[in-house]
Amino acid sequence: MRVLVLSGGRSPEHDISRISAKWVSGQLRDAGHQVTDAVIDGGGRWFLEDSPDHLTMDTGPVPWSLSSGGAPVAFDAVFPVLHGSYGEDGTVQGLCATAGWPCAGVGVLGSALAMEKHTMKTLASSAGIPVAPWVLLDEDPAACYDCLKDSIQSLGYPLFVKPSRLGSSVGISRVDTPDELPVALGRAAEYDSRILVEKAVERAREIEVSVMGNGVEVLSSIPGEVIPGREWYDFKAKYHCRESRLSIPAVLEASEAEDMRMMAESAFRLLGGRGFARVDFLMNHQGIFFNEVNTIPGFTEISMFPKLWEASGLDSGEVLNYILQEAVNRGEQGLLKEMEKE
Repeated sequence: MRVLVLSGGRSPEHDISRISAKWVSGQLRDAGHQVTDAVIDGGGRWFLEDSPDHLTMDTGPVPWSLSSGGAPVAFDAVFPVLHGSYGEDGTVQGLCATAGWPCAGVGVLGSALAMEKHTMKTLASSAGIPVAPWVLLDEDPAACYDCLKDSIQSLGYPLFVKPSRLGSSVGISRVDTPDELPVALGRAAEYDSRILVEKAVERAREIEVSVMGNGVEVLSSIPGEVIPGREWYDFKAKYHCRESRLSIPAVLEASEAEDMRMMAESAFRLLGGRGFARVDFLMNHQGIFFNEVNTIPGFTEISMFPKLWEASGLDSGEVLNYILQEAVNRGEQGLLKEMEKE
């Protein structure tokens, strides 16, 4: 299959995206696919890898065409490896849908829902999946804080303060005392106008499950545990701390592992049950708590998503083939429906 791998993007996770895409492209080539690497720079311009000519779109009848320097760029599907805003949040998925390009991964609505932590936690809670209590500060954090101060204090310390629409632990702070809260809110506000203040799950283990689906079946991996080399799994612990490590499989009771897989599958079905994702949980003596869904999880050499599938009996080539075939099948089904309308 001819695959356009799209990386970079306008979010603070641009550099991690490029690292992930390098791994994905290599694995796709090893699996026999013809890969074209495209990069979105910080200004939103599209380029082919190592080309000075930006990509141009012909917005005629669908599917739209792409060209670089006047030469057409042929592909059968787009594989976005775009972490964070303007890539993981449904925007690129919507562009692909408009252009008539099969797009690997969760669809437009599911991507948007998963990216917004408050909305995703609300959905999970309504589906009976346990979540830690939280308060949302919306659009004007300073004004909201004055109104919601009592609600925040009632959560009790420690707390985590997070941008509601960002990933990779960017802009997240742990808050142990009320005096630390204003600085944490200010830091989160640098990245998002919607801020989540969440009760910390103390002495928590971070357990993750990889999932894939085609709208009918949902597959889940064995759970794995992240053991951070720092106090908690922040950005530095994820990407710059050699002491951080993964434990695959996670040391769990059989019933606990099964519960997590079922909750991961349920959370993924809330997003449509198509494409792929990594579902993250926090666990302590009080139980298991849903944390978030990453619809474009990390694909670096240290990333949990491919490692969990490998430990579950599926190599990277099989996983990527499943993801691509689902994207193409979904696109063909959509085309048939449009033809039937005509």
